[in-house]
Amino acid sequence: MKFERTRKKTTAPNIIPLIDVMFFLLVFFMVFWNISSTPLGMDVELPRAVTGRPQSDGQLEVSVRQDGAFYINGRMVTGPELRAHVQQRLSANPELFVIVKADRRVRYEHVVDALDHIRAVGGHKLGLAVEQSS
Repeated sequence: MKFERTRKKTTAPNIIPLIDVMFFLLVFFMVFWNISSTPLGMDVELPRAVTGRPQSDGQLEVSVRQDGAFYINGRMVTGPELRAHVQQRLSANPELFVIVKADRRVRYEHVVDALDHIRAVGGHKLGLAVEQSS
């Protein structure tokens, strides 16, 4: 009696799910890399000055972008929100020094607008941020 030998079917591993996962990871890291490499909220190019000095702690930094938008701690705020935030910080520290960090291409009108909002709530210790040139 002759028995027929059964052959095992060799199956190739299905790599399509692996390709899907790898593609998803690639897209995820590309998006995450772009988000983490961009500064949050503001793109400000400061003017240069020889007399600039480093900023110390305990100061409030208000950024003004080229389009006139105000930012505090990387978060966009409106004029009334800027006033409220400065007023809150001034109530905690009446000697608060506010630094206005304006883009070098920003219109003078926008800088004056930021200064007006700060002064309206009692902020009189003001400074302008610059990049120190050599």
